[in-house]
Amino acid sequence: MARRKTYLQNAALLTACGLVLRVLGMGFRVVLSSYLGGEGMGLYQLVLAVYGLFVTLATAGISVAAARLLTEELSRDKAAARGMLVRLVLAGLTLGGLAMVAQLATAGLAAKWWLGDVRAAAALRTSALGLPWMAVSAVLRGFFLARRRVEPNVLSQLAEQTVRIAAVVWALSRTQGWPDGSRCALVLAATALSEAVSTALMTLFYRREAVRCFG
Repeated sequence: MARRKTYLQNAALLTACGLVLRVLGMGFRVVLSSYLGGEGMGLYQLVLAVYGLFVTLATAGISVAAARLLTEELSRDKAAARGMLVRLVLAGLTLGGLAMVAQLATAGLAAKWWLGDVRAAAALRTSALGLPWMAVSAVLRGFFLARRRVEPNVLSQLAEQTVRIAAVVWALSRTQGWPDGSRCALVLAATALSEAVSTALMTLFYRREAVRCFG
């Protein structure tokens, strides 16, 4: 009965979080559109097309794999589960780091030959800085899923989106008249910053949860 209640609470929390994130996402699009204009938004969408590919390389399946592996290990041996978590974090850092290096190395070529707009190069380089943070966050989210705790995941995602919007508004409101490429780079830099803040918050939640889990 208690487990069923936990599942229902988690489901309700995730649903509410999903709705809030959708509303914040819509608000973010409106803010971007008002600051960047049509041409700037077009450039931003081009950058996202390439950025999404590297995000997939850095994080695809990590959270699900971490949740499954850690669930199995926690049911058998908590010491082994802790070692597994360390290895998963290192794997996430490796994947995220490799994706970051690859995106940095190919940013100029991708902007020129794939997107057909060299102004996208700076935004591609700044967005790459968030990939290692994103990969580590994915592992920690898997850990909390294995522990049947969704509050840290929800709070970190809300904090990430809030920081992202605040940083974008602050940056774009002070750079009126800058070239579209530079302003898009600022937007992606804010995204990387929000990923770092989210990972830091997840780490704080993990340190508290680790005491309960591992002693």
